[in-house]
Amino acid sequence: TVLIDVNHDMDVMREETFGPIMPVMKFSTVDEAVLLANDTEFGLSGAVIGRTIEEAATVGERINAGGITINDTCMTYMTYEPEKNSFKYSGLGGSRMGPAGLMRFFRKKALIMQSGDPLTIFSMSENQVTSQ
Repeated sequence: TVLIDVNHDMDVMREETFGPIMPVMKFSTVDEAVLLANDTEFGLSGAVIGRTIEEAATVGERINAGGITINDTCMTYMTYEPEKNSFKYSGLGGSRMGPAGLMRFFRKKALIMQSGDPLTIFSMSENQVTSQ
């Protein structure tokens, strides 16, 4: 669904919309477009369409989202390798793509062990006097 004549006050421009929706809004400068794209509490993914891949990539680097497609809008249709994380209030944690996509199903635990003799409380003083 392509929505035209939208403005930045509309929910579709500032909320996460999970569906085949592409709102189209006019902007005057690239700086304005980036400002508007980043003016949201969310940052899961986005797309930048430009005249060239280089032009679109330069803009995409400035957008605060975990994944940006360049001159394409099908982020995960044909590729599963690139890892990404959601930004801001988007998503539920780690990437669902790439090797990290599997690792998010594992819990990590650190066992930190003190293998020497315990130190005294005095060895942790901030005003330690050292002899030379």
